[in-house]
Amino acid sequence: MASGRATVKAVISGDTLVLMGAATNGPPPELVLTLASLQAPRLARGPDQPSEPYAWASREFLRKLCIGKQVRFKVEYRVNAINRDFGSVWLPANARGVEENACVVVAREGWAKVKTVEQSRDGASPDHEKMLKVEQVAIAEKKGMYNDTEDVAHQSVKWSGADAELLLAEHKGKLVPALVESVQNGSSMRVVLKSTMQLVNFGLAGVQCPRMTSPAGAEGAEGPQPHAREAKHFTETRLLHRDVDLKLEGVDKYGNLYGSIVHSSGKNISAELLKNGLARMADWSAGFVSDKSRSTLRAAEREAKADKLRVWKDYQAPVLQSDKHLRGTVIEVISGDCVVVYLPEKNEEKRIYLSSLRAPRLGNARRNEPNAPYAVEAKEFLRQKSIGKSVRVEVEYEKANPALGENSLMTFASLFYESNNAKKKAAEGEAAGAAKGINLAVELVAAGLAEVVRHRPEEAKSEYYDDMLTAETKAQTQKKGLFSGKDAPPEQRYTDLSFDSTKAKQYLPFLTREKNIRAIVEYVYSGTRVKLFIPKENCMVNFVVAGIKCPQPARYSGAGVVSAPAEPFGEESKLFTKRSIMQRNVTVEIEDMDRGGNAFGPLFIGGSKDERSNFGCHLLAEGLAWVDAFSAERTSTGPQLQRAEEGAKSAKKNYWQTYDAQAVAAKAKQATQSTSSDDVLPCVKLSEIINATNFYVQNVADRTCATVEELMKEFTRLHGSQGKTFEIRKNAVCAGLFDDGNGPLWNRARIEYVNPDGSARVRFIDYGNVATLPPTRLRPLDANVVQYPPQAKECVFGFIKPLPATEEFGHDAAQMLGEIAWGHTLSARIHGYDEQNRAKVSLYKNNQSVQESILEAGLLRTDRKAVKYAAAHQKAVVEGLVKAQDAAKKKRVCMWRYGDVESDDEGF
Repeated sequence: MASGRATVKAVISGDTLVLMGAATNGPPPELVLTLASLQAPRLARGPDQPSEPYAWASREFLRKLCIGKQVRFKVEYRVNAINRDFGSVWLPANARGVEENACVVVAREGWAKVKTVEQSRDGASPDHEKMLKVEQVAIAEKKGMYNDTEDVAHQSVKWSGADAELLLAEHKGKLVPALVESVQNGSSMRVVLKSTMQLVNFGLAGVQCPRMTSPAGAEGAEGPQPHAREAKHFTETRLLHRDVDLKLEGVDKYGNLYGSIVHSSGKNISAELLKNGLARMADWSAGFVSDKSRSTLRAAEREAKADKLRVWKDYQAPVLQSDKHLRGTVIEVISGDCVVVYLPEKNEEKRIYLSSLRAPRLGNARRNEPNAPYAVEAKEFLRQKSIGKSVRVEVEYEKANPALGENSLMTFASLFYESNNAKKKAAEGEAAGAAKGINLAVELVAAGLAEVVRHRPEEAKSEYYDDMLTAETKAQTQKKGLFSGKDAPPEQRYTDLSFDSTKAKQYLPFLTREKNIRAIVEYVYSGTRVKLFIPKENCMVNFVVAGIKCPQPARYSGAGVVSAPAEPFGEESKLFTKRSIMQRNVTVEIEDMDRGGNAFGPLFIGGSKDERSNFGCHLLAEGLAWVDAFSAERTSTGPQLQRAEEGAKSAKKNYWQTYDAQAVAAKAKQATQSTSSDDVLPCVKLSEIINATNFYVQNVADRTCATVEELMKEFTRLHGSQGKTFEIRKNAVCAGLFDDGNGPLWNRARIEYVNPDGSARVRFIDYGNVATLPPTRLRPLDANVVQYPPQAKECVFGFIKPLPATEEFGHDAAQMLGEIAWGHTLSARIHGYDEQNRAKVSLYKNNQSVQESILEAGLLRTDRKAVKYAAAHQKAVVEGLVKAQDAAKKKRVCMWRYGDVESDDEGF
C-alpha cells in the first residue's frame, strides 16, 4: 500500500495518521503514515510522559481536518531505523475542486514545524518548498502554535484520578461531550471527557462483545475470541477519535463507567453491534439503561439470533417437550418461584418454575435447614396472588434436573393472571392492551421478594426479562424486601395441634366459640381430611368435613412405597379436594373434636356468606363421598348433604356407578334378619406373617391407623435418624428405627427383652414384626404419639390346626398365604379369641375365603374339635372349610398325598 486511496481511521498526533484500506475478508489493511517534512509537538502516550505545548491542539486540528474522510496518499520515503513511513495525504477536493496536501495545510495553519533541508536527509515532501513558505506566513501571523501566549490554555489528558461515582452523580442523564481515545474491544473503550480532559474507561451498557484477550486466569493461550477483531473494527471505524456525546448511566464495582453513545449519524452503536451479531446482551449492565432502550437492544439481538449471525452462528432456539402456551389453574404454591398448575384440557398437574427468577429458598426441617430471609413472605405473596386463579402459561425453556432422574425436566415459564379490574375492563372492551394480564414474576420482583437471575449470554431467559429488571431496579430504589438492607421480619410462630390431641382438645373451647372461622388449607390427607392453619388462633389443626365419608387414598411408607393401596375412587376424591381447596382461604364451623384431636364440622368455600358453598356438598355431588348417617345427624348441614348425595346417586357418578337401590334395600333387609353374632372388619390388611396360621392385621378402615402413620412420619422428619438415651426397660413403649429397604423410619415399638449388651428385642406394635435394636436406634416417643392403641392385631385362623413354619409344608403354606393376601384389602370375620387373646378369624379376599384356598391346596387342615363345636351361625363357615379340605383329600395333594393324616380320636 505505497499509494492509493484510503480512509483516515485515526489521528495519533498532529503529524501522524492511521490509514485504512478497503476490506476484503476480515479487517482491512492499515498503514501508519507520518506527514512528510513535518514535526508536530509531541503528544504524551501515558501518565509518565508530559505533552509538549500545543500537542493536543495540534492533534485536534489534524483530527478534525481528516478523521473518517476518504483521502489520496503516497508514501514518499521510509526511515528503517525507526520503522516509520513518511508521505503525503491529499484531502478531498474543496469547493474549488482542488485536493490540498495535508502537509501544506498543517504548515500553513501553524500546527507543526517544517523540517529544514538539513533535517530532511532521509527524504522530503514534494511540496517542501511550499511548506517552508507558508510556515513563514503562519509565524508572521502568529497562527497555531506560534501564538504569543505559549499555550497558556495548555490542554493535556488527565490519565488517572477519575472518580466514576462522582462523575455519574454529576452527569447522569445528561449528554457529556467526549472523544473516543482508544477501543479495547467492540463494547469497551477509553474516552476523554472534553470539559475536564479526564480519561475514563467506558463501556456500552447492556452490550458485551467478544474479548480481544482471554480473561485473567483462563486456561490456554491468550488470544482474541471468535469475532472479536470484527467487533473491534466495527466500533473503531465508527467511533475511534470521533466526537461523541456520552450518556452516563451506571458504574461497576471496578470504577468503569457505563452508558450509551449518541452518534452524529443518529444510529445506536449498541443496537448495531447486536444486530450484526457482533455482541450479546449483557444483562447485568442492561439494568442501567431505560426500558425503551433495553427493548431496542433486545429486539436487535433477537434479529441476529434468528439470522444466526456471527456469535450466534451455532445458536439453537430452545426445543420444548411441552406445549408453548398452556391454560390452567394454580392449585399449589411450592415456594416463592414454583407453583403447580392443573391443566384441565390434559387433566394433569404440571409443576411450573417462574422463568429467570430466584426467590429466597425455603428451609428443610428434616435437615435442620432454616428458611432464608423473606422465603416465607415470598411464598405467601405468590399464594395470595395466584392460588385458585386461572392463569396463562408461556413456557420459555426447560432444564434437566439430575436430582429427579434422567428424564425429568424442570419447566420454566411466565405466568399471567387477570386482576378483577382487568376483567371488568375486558368486559367493557377497554383491556385490549392488557390482554396478557399481570406477570406474576414481575409482581414478585417489584415487591422485593425475589431476584432476577443473571444468565450467561448463551442461556435461555424469560421473554419479559427486561420488565423484570425494571421492577428489580425500582424495588432496589425503594428499598423493598430483600433490597431493604434490613433484617427480615421474624418468622411467625404457631402452635401445631395436628400431632398433639391433648393440646388440641385444650384449644377446642377457643375454636368453637366463634361460628365462622377463617382458615387456610395447608395439606390434604384425603377427600374429607385436611390440615388447617387458623390465623386468629395462630394454630394448625387437623380437620374432618363432618357428615360424610370418602374412599381412602393410597398410603405410603417412609420411602414412598405403597403400604396400602387406594380404595376405589380414593385417589380421585383426594385429588378433587386438593384441586378445589388446597392452600385456599376457607371458612369452617368447628362443632366438636374426636379423640384423635381431629376437629370436625362443615367447611365452606367462596367469598361472602351469601356466596359461599358447603364443600361437603361438592364432594357428594361428584360422587366422591357418601353421607355418614350418624355424623350427618349431628351436623347443621345434614339435609344439604343428603340432597347432594341423592343427586350423585341418580346420576350414577363415580362411587355410585354400580349403585342399585333395589339391591341395596334387599341386602339391608337380609342383614336385619341375620342372626350372626360374629364381628366383621370390612377393611383389613396383613402387616406381618408369623406362619401360615398366625399373623397380624391392621384395620385400615379406622382413621387412627393413618393418623399414627402421619405422626410417625412427622416424628422422623423432626428427629432424623439419631437415637436418644432413655431408660430401656421391658414392656416400655418407645420409638424404634426400622429400615424396610426404603429408608429408615421411626415406628412405635414395645420392648420385649433387654439383652446384656444393652440392645433390646422389640415388637413394632403397629405392624407386628420383631427386631433386635441397639440403643442408638431407640428413642422415647412424644406424648401425642403414645396415646393411640397398637394398630396391629394378632390373629389366628379360626377352625384351622396351627402349622408352625418348621413343620412340613409350613413354609409353603405361609408363602401361599402371602401370595394370596399380602398387600390386598381383605375383610375379617372374628369368631372369638383364644387363650392368648388372639383373634380367631376368617379372612376373605373379594368374598373368597383365604383359608379355603389354602386348604384346597392341601397345605392346611381343619381343627376337628373346633369344627364340631362351632356355633350355629358359624356353620356356613365351617362347612366351606370342610368342603375345601375334602377336595384336597380327593386330589391327594401335599399333606394328603399318602391318604388321611388325621387319627380317629384327634380333636376329642
